[in-house]
Parts: sequence; C-alpha cells; structure tokens
Amino acid sequence: MEKSESNVQKIVSILIGGLLMGFLWRVRGTHGWGSSWGLLSAGLLYTLFVIMLLGERKKLNIGWFSLTVGSFMLTSPAWGTFLNQITGVLYSESSWINETGGTVYTSVGAAVFIMLCTGLGMAAIYGIMLGRGFSDKQWKIKDFVILFAVFYGTYLLSELTVSHWILNLIQPEAATLFEQGLKTSGYDMSAYEAFVKNLGGISWAKKIDGGRNYFASIITISSAIRCISALLAVRFITKDKVAAKIGAVVSGAFAFSITVSDLFFYFANGGYHMEGEPLFSEFIAAWSCWEYFTGFIAGVIITAVLVFMKKREDVPEITFDFVPEKLQQVLLFILSSVFVIGFSIARPIMVRNDETDFAIFFTIMAVLVAIVSVTLINYKWGFNLKNTDMFNFSKVMLPAFAVFTFIVYMVMGDEPCYKDINRLHTVMVIISFVAVLGWCFSQRKIKNKE
Repeated sequence: MEKSESNVQKIVSILIGGLLMGFLWRVRGTHGWGSSWGLLSAGLLYTLFVIMLLGERKKLNIGWFSLTVGSFMLTSPAWGTFLNQITGVLYSESSWINETGGTVYTSVGAAVFIMLCTGLGMAAIYGIMLGRGFSDKQWKIKDFVILFAVFYGTYLLSELTVSHWILNLIQPEAATLFEQGLKTSGYDMSAYEAFVKNLGGISWAKKIDGGRNYFASIITISSAIRCISALLAVRFITKDKVAAKIGAVVSGAFAFSITVSDLFFYFANGGYHMEGEPLFSEFIAAWSCWEYFTGFIAGVIITAVLVFMKKREDVPEITFDFVPEKLQQVLLFILSSVFVIGFSIARPIMVRNDETDFAIFFTIMAVLVAIVSVTLINYKWGFNLKNTDMFNFSKVMLPAFAVFTFIVYMVMGDEPCYKDINRLHTVMVIISFVAVLGWCFSQRKIKNKE
C-alpha cells in the first residue's frame, strides 16, 4: 500500500513539475522577463522546486544553488524566424519585409531539425549544473575551466566552420535567400562572408532580407554542437556520469518539447505550405500555447527522471574552499541576495511597467521591494545565507516567488495578462499556479510530520 501511495505521490510531483515549468516558460516569454533574465527566474523557481521535491544536497548549498540558477542565463538562443517553418515555408510576404518578393519554401524535415537544435542548446549548462548537484563527484577548478573552454570554444569554432556546412546541407534556401538580400542591399559577398565579417552582429543582419534567419540558424546549430561537446566533456573528461546524464535529459527534454509544441504554429498557419484554413479559434493563441506547452512537456520529462534517479552519496563541493572566508561571505551576498533574489524581484516590476505612465514610480517601488525582501531574507537566514537550511529556504521561497510572479504577470504592465483570461494559455497559467501552491503546502505538511 505504501509503495502504491509513494508511486502516486511521484506521479503527482511529476505533473506539478510540468505545470510549474509550463507556467515559468510562458512567463519567460512575456515583457518583464524576456530573454536571459526570464531564464534566471525560471531556473530559480524550478531549482527551488527540485530541492523541495528531493531534499537538500551539500552540493546545492546557497552558493552552488545560486550558480546553478544563474547558469540558465548562459544559453538563450533566438528562434523568431523558425516557428512557421514547420509548415514548409521558410519565408513569405506575411512573415516580415520581403524585398525579393514571393514565397520561399523549405522542407519540413529541415524545420524540425532546426527546432531540435534550438531546444538542445537551450539549457545545457543549467542541466549539467543541476546534475552536478546530485552527483557524488567533487569537481575541481580545472573541471569548470574545461567545461567552459569546450562550451565556448566549440561554439565559436562551429560558427566559423561546420554550422554553415550543416545549414547548407539541410536547408540551402536559407543561404540563397540571404545572398539575394545582400545583393539587393548592395553587398557583394556570400552568406558565409557576411556572417564572419559581422560575427555576433545579428542586429545588422536583421536589416537585410533573409539575414536574421541565416544568422539565427547558424547560432542555433552552433549552440546544439556546443551542448553535445559540453556533455561529452563532462562525461569523459570530468567523468561525472550524473551531471552528464541530467544535462542530456534537460537538453533532450527541451529539444523534444519545443519541437512538438511547434505544431501549434503548423495548425494555426493552415498546415502544409499554409494552404489550408487556420484550425484554431480565438481561444488558442499559437505563440503563447507554444511557450506554455514547451515548458510543460520539458518539465514533466525532467522531473520524471529526477524523481526516479538513483540517489548518490551526498558529498560537499570543495572547488572554492581556498577562497578566504570573508571574501566568500561578500561574494555569496552579491551572488545570492543581490543577483539571484534581488534582480528576480526588481526587474520584472520595472520592465513590465516601463511603458506605463507610472514608470518612475514603479522603478522606485521595484528597488524598494527588492531591498526590503533581501533584508528580511537575510534577517531570517543570516547575512549571505551561507548556513541556510535549503529545504526550509525552498519551502518558503518557492510559494512566495510563485505568488509574486503570478501577480506581476497577471495585473502589471500596460497590457496585463488577466485580459487574456478567455484564452487557453492564461487558463493553464492559473491552473498551474493553484496546483503548485497546493503542492507546496502539502509538501510542507508531509515534511513537518517526518
């Protein structure tokens, strides 16, 4: 009977993990969070959830917790031009300014490949860092040096070499279109030459027909290559099987979920070659549902693997033990209280209200709310939170941040999301919020009995 109840609890927890990540991923794509800052918030709440679910780990003390959360920001690929390609249309006059005229078609297989690369490169370092927290392998500084050298080195190398070959192999139309745009804009160069001469200059590429898509495609393929390279380095050089496994699961989960959820765009755009009638009504907004269900599916997969993984010996991480105690305290305060907690509170309020008539007021309020919150947190758990009981910390902070995020998302800004209450993604956000809060309080009750 206990085994049956335990399995039921695991299934519920897996569902909650999906609902939480769905909520976070929808929020991540909203004004106020956006880009890598949205990934910081997603990493913060999901990691708090993992600690509540699986318990404390010495390798996820407040310092390593903060580094793990922050590592989510290191991978933020662009995908704006990819989402409609699943219909077999690379470029149409309805997509963006088209100086060359006409519609450019591509293969659905190429579109799927690009979406898989997008998801694969989305959270590689976060997955590795999360897995590192549950492994029994104690990392050394050289292990992190190797990881980031491989991560950034293979990315740059791929951008300059093999990614162009791969893109030309699976989707030659991307280069052709960009080169037509270059010619129209008065540039006499190939797509490859334009990319290398303007490395990292996607803002420049956006001004040229086909440039944004070509640059984003190369960046995305390179991100996938660096993800695979980093996982291989962790598995065979650092030799941390758990970190490599969880990293692969997180990356694979997002690759699968972001691609499957892209079907919302397929049906919303009339199917193959956009020749049919849109399937969805006003109730289903393709972009918003794509965001929510990308997070939901990925959250279910990641949480399921974490719930059923074999427990390893709980050992402390010793990488930075050589740093003087006082310096550790200062760095921990800056990293955990100011960066992870403070910015996660202040930035959404400021940015979400930056286009309202009360932007200055909300900026001041955001800073004050962040300062008061950080002060109270440090008062409760001590300056720099170094000796914090991470389970007790998580059981307070997860519901608190969930409530904060939900309120800011739903009611703040010039277009608060409660106005979309009649749409599926908002309904799912509300269901997710209520379910996560309920789970948090049930976990508090269960743990308090133990």
